Amino acid sequence: MIKLIDSPLDENGIEGFAQRLRTGRTSVQETTDTYLARIEALNPKLEAFVHVATKQARVAARGLDELLAAGTDLGPLMGVPIAVKDIFTVNGMPTCVGSELDVSDCIGPEGDFVRSLKRAGCVILGKTRTTEFAAGAHNIVNRSPWNPSDLVTKRSPGGSSSGSAVAVSAGLCALAVGSDTGGSVRVPAALCGIFGLKTSTGSWSLDGIFPLSPSLDSVGLLTASAEDAVTAYCALEGVEIPRSRALAGLRFGIVSTDSYAMDRDVHQSYVSILEEVESQGAELIPLNWPTAAEQGVISKIFNNLVAADLMATLGEKRYFSERARIDPTARSRIDGAIRLQAVEYLRLSRCRRELVKAASRQLNGVDALLSPTTPLLPRPVSEIADLEEASKFTAQALSFSRVANAYDLCAASLPLRRQPNALPVGLQVACFHKEDKKLLQIALCLAAAIRDSRIGE
Repeated sequence: MIKLIDSPLDENGIEGFAQRLRTGRTSVQETTDTYLARIEALNPKLEAFVHVATKQARVAARGLDELLAAGTDLGPLMGVPIAVKDIFTVNGMPTCVGSELDVSDCIGPEGDFVRSLKRAGCVILGKTRTTEFAAGAHNIVNRSPWNPSDLVTKRSPGGSSSGSAVAVSAGLCALAVGSDTGGSVRVPAALCGIFGLKTSTGSWSLDGIFPLSPSLDSVGLLTASAEDAVTAYCALEGVEIPRSRALAGLRFGIVSTDSYAMDRDVHQSYVSILEEVESQGAELIPLNWPTAAEQGVISKIFNNLVAADLMATLGEKRYFSERARIDPTARSRIDGAIRLQAVEYLRLSRCRRELVKAASRQLNGVDALLSPTTPLLPRPVSEIADLEEASKFTAQALSFSRVANAYDLCAASLPLRRQPNALPVGLQVACFHKEDKKLLQIALCLAAAIRDSRIGE
């Protein structure tokens, strides 16, 4: 039996690790070996990783230590061990997209974003589990990782970036990469009690990534805290984000929750954080948004347009010949595209562009939007074991998050403070397209407010 070594990141996160590395109190190789030991001990239960690149990671770690010793410093992410969702091509590692089907022809060679991680000095520990084709929040046949928030009852971590969220939450990596088409980063982050960032579409290249719905897909980061996400984002973008802005004077649009069925703990935590934000001088502006009509359009976009995009990626010949091998949840989504006519696809594409335009008018004058990330607490896997329940879970779990994708916003999920052994709750904050720096700056302020309050206690 392997003795479990503590996670190398302390309360100072990635920045604290960087300081210890540069003062000689740790090395990249030591840190990488510690994470690999934790993966070996915990992954058999958690199943966050589908591929562990032990040899590659150790070779990379030794090389980075040698670079640093020679005086070459690659920046804040140098030596940081990370995990990558198994829809990204990484040289020397398999890419299965959570499927038994061979879809390597749909992805392409290693892309610019993964190369940027390597240029920054990250050590890639391996690939993390995803729902099949990154479609939906839960699979029936394909195994779901074990949500670390409850080690007695197996609960869903959400999806599709499920393995990435579990890996960060369980301390199996310092940072994980995911993708977000309708909440696939933010919902797992919320359900696993960590921070999840959905960047603006087009911020980071999608080459070398399995395309679910190119107009909605975006790259995202999963971290233990907002501070770690800011460190990573700034390192990859070569920018600075001020960390001293207060909530006072900010205007938050509060998304209406009247039409959503919310778990009681989610609702209570959400109300508490709104009260805290207002007490710190922010203005809360209730919004009847999205309207009922817009919600109907959003549902059609995700049920039909996204399904058609996925069908186009796979190709009808492959889909119909291999259909029986696809998880029922993914299969049911793709089936929605079979009878979709081209004129309806074009109409939905046009409707989506109109939603983006409408957001600029409807949200004018607010700095950011606040809502729950998901209305649900982590569900026991046994309760969502058939197609009907799994489909219902996906629709409910993504009901708040997919709004940001439909309106082309950038967004993040922050973990709300909670009692030990209580199930996680997430707060979603969203800003306009290309306002990622502003989003992260506000997220830092909200994270401080959460820490200073008694939310969830």
